[in-house]
Amino acid sequence: MERKFWKIALVAAVVIALALPLVNFARPAAAQEQHPVIREAIDKVQSARDELANDPRDFHGHKAKAIGHLDEALRELHLAMDVH
Repeated sequence: MERKFWKIALVAAVVIALALPLVNFARPAAAQEQHPVIREAIDKVQSARDELANDPRDFHGHKAKAIGHLDEALRELHLAMDVH
């Protein structure tokens, strides 16, 4: 009888361990991201910056200045993300 109890306890522990990553105890998914528009903007600006930085052309010297502006935009977006 005791052996059966431990088998059931082991199965229950495994099921719980596998299910825990699926459960979000903190908040509902919709409430986790307070600023989804800003997050999307950060992703887009970062992507544009990466593409520009990886382009071998310098666009007559404008590339460095454009990257600087994108870096500043990213800094401002991150600051905005911290606003509640």
